[in-house]
Amino acid sequence: MHSPHFGRGSSRTRRALFRVGVVLVGAALVLALAADHRTGVFDSALARQVRLSALAPVAALSLMAVRRWRGDPRVVAAAGALAGAWSLGCDAWMRVVAERPGSSAGHADAYTLFELAALIVVLVLTVRYGAARPAAGAAVLLSLAVVLRPVAVRVTENGLILAMFCTVAVCAGLIGALVARLAALDRRRHAEQVRLEQRLTFARDLHDFVAHHVTGIVVQAQGAQVVAESRPELAVSALGQIERAGSEALRALRHMVSGLRTEAAFAPGLAPGGDAAAGGVAGLRTLVAAFTLPGGGSARLAEEGPVDRLPTAAVAAVHRVAMEALTNVRKHAPDARQVTVTLRALAGTVELDVVNDSPGPGPDPAALPGRGGGSGADAEPGAASRTGAPAPAGYGLIGLEERVTAEGGVFHAGPDSSGHWRVSARIPLESAWRDGP
Repeated sequence: MHSPHFGRGSSRTRRALFRVGVVLVGAALVLALAADHRTGVFDSALARQVRLSALAPVAALSLMAVRRWRGDPRVVAAAGALAGAWSLGCDAWMRVVAERPGSSAGHADAYTLFELAALIVVLVLTVRYGAARPAAGAAVLLSLAVVLRPVAVRVTENGLILAMFCTVAVCAGLIGALVARLAALDRRRHAEQVRLEQRLTFARDLHDFVAHHVTGIVVQAQGAQVVAESRPELAVSALGQIERAGSEALRALRHMVSGLRTEAAFAPGLAPGGDAAAGGVAGLRTLVAAFTLPGGGSARLAEEGPVDRLPTAAVAAVHRVAMEALTNVRKHAPDARQVTVTLRALAGTVELDVVNDSPGPGPDPAALPGRGGGSGADAEPGAASRTGAPAPAGYGLIGLEERVTAEGGVFHAGPDSSGHWRVSARIPLESAWRDGP
């Protein structure tokens, strides 16, 4: 799944921008420190308090760097809160010293550009990387420390103007940090969504392909047990079919595991190990031609329209529907004599109908999509007939309905007017449709 918020390219861009930001902030702090030295603020009557106060953001930044703020958000919030409280405590100390009788500290500057800039940096890092609730309290302390520092000793016109600029800088830093924090949350949520969609995709692939072959293996084994004594030649034939189905299931599993272990993503609409699905309509023809039932029934494919010009993604979706429908026939209507698969290529849509001639009810209606269960396709074949209890619900028809609906199509499974079980899917081709010459 592609997204501008997720991927290696965007991650490298963010790291590069972060490094550039660190360099620019470091340069700004060095320039501010040089300007403070030129003004002589570190040699004033409040020099000791100013130096101690300037250590607050330095200590906070050092602690964040040592603990790597991205790894422990609580440390980030604690460091920010400590820096803000330390700076506010120095404000109170400066006020007490300045109000002493005969003290010249009342006319000294109580702020440095370096400290103000460093506190704003700490504020941004705290809001961006700190734990949510502690970071909120730390942001309040840091904001007050920055805005009140110019008027800590006395209120003057220049001090009020600087406090106003500090307020604007604090608001800009808060907005930028909050935007970055929300963007990071959006990326994480997107990553979780991608992982969830990948798990659902693999679950569908596992059901559609592996369960199809495993169901065939179990049904053939059950049929072989029934005819082993009376017609052993049929049991030998069933063993060959079991071997082929087992090989197909193992190949699908190997392909799926290979896809999980590598970074190569599966092409949209194609199944892991599903070479038949990737082979277009020819794969669907092979699937139908190879379909057999324990009672000797078979399937036939009827094609209407230019089916060979259907896009690959549409054919792959149709292949999934056909495979699940045939699997259900093998499970629930093993005595059917004929299964008709009809593929229609229309202008803008592709339709698939799978109908068997058995008068049986097909899957339990309670297991249909929207009726409290699955299709029963992943239940143990023949379990209901052997034990008398209904087979556990599976997820085949539910998964097919989700897949077809996600493509903007319509899916239906149930008895038709003649009482035969019918599975129908109508999938729009949209921009994937291409008219021939």
